[in-house]
Order: sequence, then C-alpha cells, then structure tokens
Amino acid sequence: MSRTMQIDVRLVPVYDRGRFDELYPGCAALLRDVGKKSLLEKAPTLYHLVEELARTSRDPNVSSLWKKVLQKHVPEMVRCRDEAREAFLARELRQLDRLLYRLEDLFQDLDKDLRWEVPSGKA
Repeated sequence: MSRTMQIDVRLVPVYDRGRFDELYPGCAALLRDVGKKSLLEKAPTLYHLVEELARTSRDPNVSSLWKKVLQKHVPEMVRCRDEAREAFLARELRQLDRLLYRLEDLFQDLDKDLRWEVPSGKA
C-alpha cells in the first residue's frame, strides 16, 4: 500500500429511474412496516439491503405474512450477495456486474411477491 495514496473501489446506489421506494414499492412497504423507514431515506444499495432483509426474515416480531415471502427469496439473495462479495474482493468486475444485475432481478421478484401477498403494504 502506498504511503500517500489508496485505492477506493465501492458500491454506490444509483436509482436513475426513480427513488428506491418508487422502484420497489413492496420492499419499501415492508421496510416501513417493520420500523426501518430510515433505510429508505439513506437509499442504500441493494447489495447492502440483503443483510437487513435477512435480519428481518429472522425477527420474531415481524408478521408471518412478510416472513413467508422473505423466506422464499432471501436465501437466493444472500447467495448472490456472497458471490458478489467474492467477485468484489477479487476485483473481478465483469463477474461482479453480472451478479449485481442478478441481484436486481431478485429484488424485482421479491417486490412482486410482496405486493401480491400483502397488497395493502401492512402485514
């Protein structure tokens, strides 16, 4: 490592087509309902949200309606995030990009199921 410089490679959220809550209204409703509204204001990356969703899926205070959907999707999201982490650490940027696209697809699937299972946004 250089004494005067460092390499900075990081993931940053980019929601070009709208805010997170506009792109993923089911996920936003879930986060609001379980008391994690502050996450929506911070606009985290999907990569970073995976851990919050995993925690939420294990939380005994979360409604079984939310948990049912989360338990269906979170394991694959965690696997994808873990593979992305490995690609990130190895600086395999092409592989990382592919995995981040996959993670977006997984979030879209989750969001669709959340809106279908809990259409009111309140569980």
